[in-house]
Amino acid sequence: MYLATIRKISFSACILILLMLWNGCTTQKNTWLTRKFHTTCAHYNGWFWGNLSYEEGLKKLISNHKDDYTDILPVYVYAESAEAQSIFTEMDRAIKKASTMIENHTITDKGKHEVPDAVKWIKYCYMLMAKAKLYKNEYLSSIDALEYSQRMYKKTDVKYEAMIWDARAYNQIGSVSKSEELIDYLKSNSKVPKKLIPQVDAVIADYYSRTGQWEEVEKWLEKAVKVEKKKKTKARYYFILAQLAQKDGELNKAFTYYSLVLKMHPYFDLQFAATINRALLYLGGEKGNEEIKKQLTKMLKPTMYIDNRDQIYYALAQIALKEGDNKLAVKYLNKSVRASTTNPRQKAYSFLCLANLNFDWEEYVRSKKYFDSTLISLPKTFKGRDSIVQKQANLQRLVHCLDVITLQDSLQRLAKMDPKARDKYLDSVISGMKQAEEDKKRQEEEAKQIATNNNPNSNAIVANGKWYFYNPGAMQQGLNEFNTKWGNRPIEDNWRRKNKVPDATQLTTSGGDNVKKDSTGATAKGKNTKGAKDSLSNKYSKTYYTKNLPFTDAKMKASTDSLIDAYYNAGDIYKEYLHNYKKSYVDFEELLSRFPDNKYKLIVYYQLYIMYKMVGNTERSNYYKNILLNKYPDTEYAKLILNPEKYRQEVEANKQRMIEFYSSTLQAFHKDNYAQVMINCKQADSLYSRSEYMPKFAYLEAVATGASEGLDAYKNALSRVVVLYPKDSVKILAQSMLDYLNRKKDIPPTPVKDTTVHYSNAADSVYYWVMLIDNKESPKLNDFRMSLSDMNSKTFSQDNLQMDAVFLNPNQQLIILRKFTSTDRAKNYYMFVNANSDLFKAFSPTAYQTFYISNPNFRNLVNHKRADEYLKFFKDLQ
Repeated sequence: MYLATIRKISFSACILILLMLWNGCTTQKNTWLTRKFHTTCAHYNGWFWGNLSYEEGLKKLISNHKDDYTDILPVYVYAESAEAQSIFTEMDRAIKKASTMIENHTITDKGKHEVPDAVKWIKYCYMLMAKAKLYKNEYLSSIDALEYSQRMYKKTDVKYEAMIWDARAYNQIGSVSKSEELIDYLKSNSKVPKKLIPQVDAVIADYYSRTGQWEEVEKWLEKAVKVEKKKKTKARYYFILAQLAQKDGELNKAFTYYSLVLKMHPYFDLQFAATINRALLYLGGEKGNEEIKKQLTKMLKPTMYIDNRDQIYYALAQIALKEGDNKLAVKYLNKSVRASTTNPRQKAYSFLCLANLNFDWEEYVRSKKYFDSTLISLPKTFKGRDSIVQKQANLQRLVHCLDVITLQDSLQRLAKMDPKARDKYLDSVISGMKQAEEDKKRQEEEAKQIATNNNPNSNAIVANGKWYFYNPGAMQQGLNEFNTKWGNRPIEDNWRRKNKVPDATQLTTSGGDNVKKDSTGATAKGKNTKGAKDSLSNKYSKTYYTKNLPFTDAKMKASTDSLIDAYYNAGDIYKEYLHNYKKSYVDFEELLSRFPDNKYKLIVYYQLYIMYKMVGNTERSNYYKNILLNKYPDTEYAKLILNPEKYRQEVEANKQRMIEFYSSTLQAFHKDNYAQVMINCKQADSLYSRSEYMPKFAYLEAVATGASEGLDAYKNALSRVVVLYPKDSVKILAQSMLDYLNRKKDIPPTPVKDTTVHYSNAADSVYYWVMLIDNKESPKLNDFRMSLSDMNSKTFSQDNLQMDAVFLNPNQQLIILRKFTSTDRAKNYYMFVNANSDLFKAFSPTAYQTFYISNPNFRNLVNHKRADEYLKFFKDLQ
């Protein structure tokens, strides 16, 4: 009887518990039981495990992230694209856990709206999801979750935490105007929980770092570091404060902050950077500085710094430069390059320092080679990369000119020599080359023998317990030996050969008179051909050196023309790009001295007049001024000297006439008046040959040619546009049409105009930001483009954006920024620009519109010459 009663009670209890659990599972009732049940599940089933995965991902990011310690560190560590992919697994798991809890455990009212804070851990799940998305670089969806949390949990601490992370997200996408509102609220609100004060101070410092207000960054980081409890976070703040103090010239203050970094025992990279930077301050007097150098030299010995030796040598080089010992600095920089193992960024900085030193010493050829090496290792996200690329390109052009001058002078000198004297000279050159190569070969053999004697196990597969290819030291030694023997050889067939043997077709064309031909013009067969090949490709043969000599009048004239072009271009590069006026006027005057009636003489006179005026040499300036005014009074250069302002006004008026002429040509094109289009384009070629609008005229002429003269003429005209204007935006249009024509064999010569426009929302790998603007606003565009370019260089430098302008139709034109690699990046940029209304203050609000567009849609838009359909499509996307 007793047991039966117990069974009944147990059965009833189980039924009651099951009923309570069933009742608690519902999200439609807001009772104590349902709240407890969903809170427990959301906490332990979801948030706990999701947060654990988030912390794992964050830890992985911090351990893998490589900061650029040569620039002021950002306040926070964010994932670059490759790093973001490495933490996708952990962050996706965190997002899935959080979103599952939100979906299954949020208590809602009858209208299916969340009951705020009914389930305590739901708000933390929203925060977890938002933070994980932020570190995945999904900024917009992260912002959505954060702004929902601010609206929904107004009476909790989560509201303020969400505002902090919201400001971080807006800072990261560059929308500082949005984050400014949040920053102002957080700064002025006294209700911010005390535990969040360190985060508030840090996000405010981050905001000011994005806007370049470094004094405010220092102020708020000093506040943050006082209340922050995490040592590794404090160490990062101290390092930034040290960098800011160093930037302002407060070296003693910087020394103190670097010392505080080291006291925090940060992660290895930050500790090493603080040690190096503190040494570079070089503040200890003669005795103390010697101790610093000893400390750095000592750091070269322990194996724990094997991958950091390049940075240590770089630091020693900087100290040598401060001491004025340039020779020692170059020695250390070369050692830094050779010691590089895992840090291509530092290798690039060492090359860059060598490049800049040689540039300052006017050793431009050597400087160019170092810039070449710099760009191989320099990250594409480096802030100053664009200026380095431009500098390298200018030096490349200069070196080419100098090579042409050296080569053509040598060729002409040899061509003018007496044949016997020339043969004797070439014999001595060839003999010297043979002797030099024999000496080099002997020295290499001796060095190899010495190395073998000193290291009998040099050919062993295992070195220091490691297989050769797992041993950085052994690999670097092998690479150095290879480069010493062979130089930096590209990966290609016959890589050992410095001078490749040309193929038969090259020989028949480049050999000239040295290859015998039969009566039909074909190359003679047999031994004669083989002998010609040997002599043309054998650097020990005199024919090898005489094959390109300008013996004929035509070849001598071509050589002289090359010299004239090279002298002029070299002088122009020295002046315009390198700002080395001394070398510029030396080359210009050499040009005038050697070739008095060259085609550049008028512009050279004017350039010399300007340069001598700039350097204060009035006598020489007046000399060239008088030549232009007295001998060439009707030229544009004389007019520019007499009345520069009036001349500039005439140029501007001429530009306006050109724009109007282009618009009328475009109208003729849209009316299918192709004959008039071709007449106008020919006229433009003579009137405006140097104009930036010539590529556009060329494209119109190509299309008109296709409509008038058929498919083959159309293809040839498009190919000409692609070849002549490779950097202009019309190349995109011409190349896309050319590709289409090459695919389709049966296209009628006259293009068929499609009246319907089809746009796609399919994802693409290339997007553009576009501003559509009325042509009547053209006079204001130069200032706008400069402002936009300045903003991009400050805020979006890592995107390497390029700006173009294209006339869409007679009434509108497009300002294009390319290119963005995803729709999110393009959308972020679009939002950021729209939030900066000051950019557009010069324009009438109805005169322009902005949007972003995929590459296929952009081509469609330009081909159809109207934007209204795409603007409607774009509006529907938002």
